Amino acid sequence: MTDLLVKGGPVLVVILALSAVSLAFALERLYHVRRAKKDHQVLMDLIVGTLEEEGAEAARRAAASFGGPVAAVLEGGLEAWISGNKTFQQGMEGREQTEFARLEKHLDIIALTADLAPLLGLLGTVTGMIDTFSVFSSHGMQQPMLLAGGISEALITTAAGLMVAIFNLAAYHYLTKQIDQLILESETCGMELQDLLQKRGRQRVSTSAQAAQNQHGAPN
Repeated sequence: MTDLLVKGGPVLVVILALSAVSLAFALERLYHVRRAKKDHQVLMDLIVGTLEEEGAEAARRAAASFGGPVAAVLEGGLEAWISGNKTFQQGMEGREQTEFARLEKHLDIIALTADLAPLLGLLGTVTGMIDTFSVFSSHGMQQPMLLAGGISEALITTAAGLMVAIFNLAAYHYLTKQIDQLILESETCGMELQDLLQKRGRQRVSTSAQAAQNQHGAPN
């Protein structure tokens, strides 16, 4: 391993350091994304059942206790609907920005590493070839083993840069796909819950109107 680092030169050290940082962020993001993925049908059953039996405030508390970004988004919608200061959709959108921005944290570092790694590998290739031609101009072909150092640096840094870029590109696309799926699930659950709340609102208005009509028509 030490021999490989020596042959790769300082550019290889930079590539490996960058890959270690991006790997740490990728694993950290993977942990949080995995924690965020829950059975959201269970969440909807919990919220709808609580809403029917105990009302909107109890349903909001149930969403808060469930945990995860999707539950937090639905809690934001319910909170807005209960307060009446915003629409259900506005409450959801405000919470979505906060929750999913938190999930996407540090993804830019992973994407940046995927872009930088092959460029650093190319830089190592160039510096390795410069060393090779410097040796060649000084000693010619009399000592071919001296040329091996520059060629090794060029090949090792190129391979390392490509491997780091491939890993980070795959990690970035996997994580963004998982987060996009969570966003879609939150929107689907939100639409379902919003429809239910609107139906409850119409039923409440209809019941109140019927009661008022019956009271007006009752004999004095």
